Amino acid sequence: MNENNIEKLINAASNKLGTSPDNLRRALENGDIKTLSAGLSKSDKAKLRSVLSNKELMKKLKNASDPAEIMRMLNKQ
Repeated sequence: MNENNIEKLINAASNKLGTSPDNLRRALENGDIKTLSAGLSKSDKAKLRSVLSNKELMKKLKNASDPAEIMRMLNKQ
């Protein structure tokens, strides 16, 4: 995934999570799950934990070519 696509994904995710792109980026870089899930419902927190604990899915997400591909993968979960 190129840097422009990563930026688009971070911006979209930060808006959904109710945080700034910079805060989300720092949380992702530090593996700070509490910050990532602070504004989520219990159900969404469980989904996030499930995705993050799935090593095979995480490899696929890291190798995704664009944000749309990532969303397709996550919607299958």
